[in-house]
Amino acid sequence: MRKFNIRKVLDGLTAGSSSASQQQQQQQHPPGNREPEIQETLQSEHFQLCKTVRHGFPYQPSALAFDPVQKILAVGTQTGALRLFGRPGVECYCQHDSGAAVIQLQFLINEGALVSALADDTLHLWNLRQKRPAILHSLKFCRERVTFCHLPFQSKWLYVGTERGNIHIVNVESFTLSGYVIMWNKAIELSSKSHPGPVVHISDNPMDEGKLLIGFESGTVVLWDLKSKKADYRYTYDEAIHSVAWHHEGKQFICSHSDGTLTIWNVRSPAKPVQTITPHGKQLKDGKKPEPCKPILKVEFKTTRSGVC
Repeated sequence: MRKFNIRKVLDGLTAGSSSASQQQQQQQHPPGNREPEIQETLQSEHFQLCKTVRHGFPYQPSALAFDPVQKILAVGTQTGALRLFGRPGVECYCQHDSGAAVIQLQFLINEGALVSALADDTLHLWNLRQKRPAILHSLKFCRERVTFCHLPFQSKWLYVGTERGNIHIVNVESFTLSGYVIMWNKAIELSSKSHPGPVVHISDNPMDEGKLLIGFESGTVVLWDLKSKKADYRYTYDEAIHSVAWHHEGKQFICSHSDGTLTIWNVRSPAKPVQTITPHGKQLKDGKKPEPCKPILKVEFKTTRSGVC
């Protein structure tokens, strides 16, 4: 019986199909009639990449601000970017030309304007009342480093604290220095023999905008009278301050410190805090100081039905 070889059959089929294909190509393109070449006219310079959409929370956020009336959230980043978020689906992206980190943002509430403070000690006033937000004014601090800014509600005065412990007052309308300066040595006088450190907090009394609460990094807090240009009270604690907040009645304020403690002060009793709390540490007996914990970086003073939080 004759053996059947499948390989030879497949080889024959392959050879037959390739020869048929060659004959078909010769019929379609006879010798001497080559297929015309298409010249490419598009070049690399005709294309340019661009961003069409941004999605997600900004990368490396460093500052936040919120306008409670217009419901706008502003987020600044370490690369100088500024993102604005409104109602769902409404957002805007801006960029500071210097690329310096945004250290603080302050809205001019319900006025469609925003102040940004950068790590290069520059302040910018943004106009948000147009389709594309733009910078209206800029102010550069050359001799002092900016550490904190405060803009009271419906006020034209922006308070700017510096690393040297001084506070400069800027007219927001003209975006120029007013000439009124609260010098650190005038603020603390004899309450401390050493420099109090950078300004880490500024806020006006909720019940009296003429009273300014100034927090220094070393632990010193000063209640400053803007009209008389002198300090009403000075409060001293031996731990560095990270955050300060007023009680809504303006009679007390609270400080968070580097050792994890919270101190509550009565405005008219500067000798010692009315209460000292260590939320994350054990309270020791006999008035001993509790063991230090991680610093509390931000504190707010809010009253609820059951007490203060």
